[in-house]
Amino acid sequence: MSIQVQISKGYYRGVPVEGTFALVKPYQDGARGGFITIRNPAPTAGHPPVQRVTVEKGDFKMLDAGGVELEGHVTVDMSDKGGLEVSTNYEQMFVLAETEEEAMERIADTFLMLDKITDACARGVVRGLVVSGPPGVGKSYGVEKQLEAANMFRKVAGLDPKFEVITGGVSPIGLYQKLYHNRNSQNVIVFDDCDGILFEEECLSLLKGALNSGDKRRLAWNKESRTLLTEGIPEHFDFEGGIIFLSNVDFERSIERGSRVSAHLAAIMSRCHYLDLEIGSMRDKLLRIKQVVRDGMLAPFEFTPEQEVGVMDFTLGNSEHLREVSLRMVKKIADFVKADPVGWLEMAEATCLQRDAKFKRLLAKRAEAAKRGVVTADV
Repeated sequence: MSIQVQISKGYYRGVPVEGTFALVKPYQDGARGGFITIRNPAPTAGHPPVQRVTVEKGDFKMLDAGGVELEGHVTVDMSDKGGLEVSTNYEQMFVLAETEEEAMERIADTFLMLDKITDACARGVVRGLVVSGPPGVGKSYGVEKQLEAANMFRKVAGLDPKFEVITGGVSPIGLYQKLYHNRNSQNVIVFDDCDGILFEEECLSLLKGALNSGDKRRLAWNKESRTLLTEGIPEHFDFEGGIIFLSNVDFERSIERGSRVSAHLAAIMSRCHYLDLEIGSMRDKLLRIKQVVRDGMLAPFEFTPEQEVGVMDFTLGNSEHLREVSLRMVKKIADFVKADPVGWLEMAEATCLQRDAKFKRLLAKRAEAAKRGVVTADV
């Protein structure tokens, strides 16, 4: 199928490019921004037959051979043979047809599923779970809440909980130690924001052994180690605990792209239950925020209805300019409202917005002052 691209604003070596061209390669992210490869119908010395045109995602449209714009759920990729391949993105097709309320219900159902599977891990029924989703959407909160509920009676009795949450970097020997200390069948170990493990061969080998589907999951450290000797940790042991891995990495896409650890990721997926939280767009992130706030996230702040609306209006209205679109960011904004109910907006603008957004606001302030004939001191 012949595909065309209509570029409204693009550049080739600093020279503006506009018009409709035959598509050679679809949009790609590069080190210096995105680009799309076109065929130039009138090549010259400065404009060769095939050009990589620098473009923003909103500055071009994909057209079929007849010049009709392709629908949002139609994707164009490179085939294995090097040509263009047109396919249907069923996720986009579904999302484009659902209402906001339906989308929020879909997201809520996915997180309810996360609660159920986490509870199954706490009961020793599920031994391995990988949860994939963007940062700041409540992965950690939901998992820890379920594990704390499962350990409620131990907490009342003054006993240590049967789960441990590990964040940040972990060395291979450190991972071996953690697995040993959480080796019993009632234990669950949660790796939160430990994506570095996925790119460490020795760590991946240990994880694959710990997640093995066989009756026995024997782990071994076949190197001399004074650390293990000092702590009395044996060179091999049977791991019977559960593992939950909370990751920002999309395992499926990483495997499709054929990254250097794709074989390891595929091996982990085959040994675990894999739950994709299906929050891949800005729209879904914002709907997730609205859903959690609606369910009482801001209740501890004891805000008035107007204050809660103010937090949400600032978040949703500045979503393109926030340093991060996440539940954590909502919490930061709420902290300012609690600290200074009158002057919170200036603090939020100064710390939560990207630099360009700040100066855009100052320019708007200058323009508004100019209309009133007032000279502003801070611009």
